[in-house]
Amino acid sequence: MNGADLILTGNSVFTALDDVPFKGGVAIKGNRIARVFQGEIPDGLADEHTEIREYGDKLIMPSFIDAHTHFSMGAAASSSHVCMELEDSSSPEECVRIAKEFERTHPDEKRIMGIGWYTAWWGDIPLPDKTLLDEAFPDKPVYLLCADLHTAWVNTLALQELGIDENTKPEYGEVRLGENGKPDGILFEIDLMLPIFAKLVDYPLEVLTELFGAFLKEANEYGITCLSDITAAKLNQEFITYMDKLIQMEENNTFTARLHTYTNLGVTGNYEKELAMYSKYHTEKIRYAGLKQVIDGVTSTYTGLLLEPYSDRPEMTCEANYPKETFLKCTKSANSQGLGVRYHCIGDKAVQWALDCFEEANLYADNEGNKKHLPNAIEHIENIHTDDIGRFKELGVIASVQPYHVTFDSNEKVSRIGMERCRYEWPFRSLIDNGAMLALGTDYPVVGLNPFKNIYAAVSRCDDEGNPTSVNPQEAITLAEALQGYTRWAACAYGREDELGTLEKGKFADIIVIDRNMFEIPQKEIQECQVELTVFDGAVIFDRENDGVC
Repeated sequence: MNGADLILTGNSVFTALDDVPFKGGVAIKGNRIARVFQGEIPDGLADEHTEIREYGDKLIMPSFIDAHTHFSMGAAASSSHVCMELEDSSSPEECVRIAKEFERTHPDEKRIMGIGWYTAWWGDIPLPDKTLLDEAFPDKPVYLLCADLHTAWVNTLALQELGIDENTKPEYGEVRLGENGKPDGILFEIDLMLPIFAKLVDYPLEVLTELFGAFLKEANEYGITCLSDITAAKLNQEFITYMDKLIQMEENNTFTARLHTYTNLGVTGNYEKELAMYSKYHTEKIRYAGLKQVIDGVTSTYTGLLLEPYSDRPEMTCEANYPKETFLKCTKSANSQGLGVRYHCIGDKAVQWALDCFEEANLYADNEGNKKHLPNAIEHIENIHTDDIGRFKELGVIASVQPYHVTFDSNEKVSRIGMERCRYEWPFRSLIDNGAMLALGTDYPVVGLNPFKNIYAAVSRCDDEGNPTSVNPQEAITLAEALQGYTRWAACAYGREDELGTLEKGKFADIIVIDRNMFEIPQKEIQECQVELTVFDGAVIFDRENDGVC
């Protein structure tokens, strides 16, 4: 071959195939990795046209792959159109005050959209009704989403805009009613959240394009070049229009990431339209990737599906959003047609149900141990029964987890499920030790996009200040495992392990340089790391030394 276009060299090259970095480099030709080498640049690899960049003790590695993000919603959340400061509230009254200040500084917004309040940060008090919001916002719809994105606090005008009244009966979820039998402003779970998520991105396409571009820039500065829109939207004309806009951005060379979108698994098991989408939207950067469904809710509002009752509400174990037979039927149908399925599972019973579904689907589709490498995954796994830990390896199911949720939750589960079950909350170490593929993500905008915060949480089980945030510190993982989870195993979650996630000849040249060798710094310093350089599809798209200009 002719000389490489770009060669990155340094003392610390981490391929994600091994646990330790080595001195060497990576050569890029076009948009692919031409060679990974140890030691000095081999003869013939460079010519007069080759750009060579030397990075000394900085870490060269595959770019980050966030295994679980909500792209369109996250783009809105990272913009000036959404109030994200609600996370600073310690009470409903303070939450309203913050939202009111947002309205004052954003008078042109036709509705107030906010994300970030959380019951645990309010002292676990009973959820408020719409009274405070109606008093503060008599003339504008207000939607304030809990940080877990499974509960919303809204005012009367928002209920009217959504068309919700006392007769509204969602397939899964609850319209909470007041003493008068009317909706009181609290909405639970996914069927009621999806229409609100649609309001978050209710902008003209040209505005959305700007929001997407700004969000991609932020992701690239964090070294993230692969993510998802895993909100499980309905497959309708609005979703198709959204996909067409993404393809248009790719064709215009303005989409600087690889995005994977998912639609709802549904209840019918008929995936003719989804298979057509899979064929139509399947480029190097934009892919319709498969199906997503939510088996349970969250333990914070007692909608997580448990094998045994809640410790602080012994009368409750919660109900799943559909009967188990529905999940079984749909999983078998999807997998037999080559579509992967990703299940949201918080409680131990939800995890068990999902594994049962994949086990039956494997048998049905002649896919023992997932030998066909379908990207089946279980998301979150915030609690698990010990009998189910080894089943991930047996069934070839990916464990897709979000380490910073341990910090975010900050021991909330101790009161919900008790100390005994908390031994296996967010069981990262146990899953890896039992052979699971552990893919890391953020669930942005539930928590921030910063991968270094996420990695620190995974290896320390501590908050940003170094305080323990779980009762099972033995579930921490190593730095190498965390980096592999953010690269190699995350690529598996998208079914792209043959193209992405490791530094190997022939794979896409998606590579980053971190400003220090993460393997040789104190653990707490991981949070301070920054990405020095981001290469995407063979081109430098972010260069911190050049003020980000490429």
